[in-house]
Amino acid sequence: MDFSSNQVNEIFFVDGAEQSLSDNHVDAFTSAAAHYLEALKIDHEVDVYVSQRSILHKFDSASRAWHRPPVYEKDNSVICVYVDPDEKLESMLESLAHEMIHAWQVDRGDLLGRNWKGQDMSDLPYNLQPWEIEAHGNQEFIAECFFNDKIPAKSKLKEITDSTDVFFNALKNTSVLSV
Repeated sequence: MDFSSNQVNEIFFVDGAEQSLSDNHVDAFTSAAAHYLEALKIDHEVDVYVSQRSILHKFDSASRAWHRPPVYEKDNSVICVYVDPDEKLESMLESLAHEMIHAWQVDRGDLLGRNWKGQDMSDLPYNLQPWEIEAHGNQEFIAECFFNDKIPAKSKLKEITDSTDVFFNALKNTSVLSV
């Protein structure tokens, strides 16, 4: 697979997803990806890879491993989403919303590798990473926007980022981060 930038947002169904998902699932993923890009006002290229969850991944529900991990870069974000055809479509599209929030964070300039707003967060536990708190806390809302055919107001998007800023600033004042 070629993961290089071509300035076009694309979605690919790979590793069995192309056979196991129904046409309705494929259409929903394609529509949701386009909707999330518009809703979050993401300007840079985002490629989405939808991969079937293997039997090995089912044994380790926390596993996010894939043959290539997601990459979030300003010129070309590559999002990888696992799907299980037995899972509810809403849940699968919520996972896509979570990953799109990360692409939005990159687009805003807040997330770069393991740096948040220029602060190295490589030693921070997963559950305290500002980008994960923001994504987990808002993935359901962003997915609901798709299901209700709504685009969130700029004020709501600002509310999301302001809330993350409050958390991040409080975190900087704790011993968890050595600044």
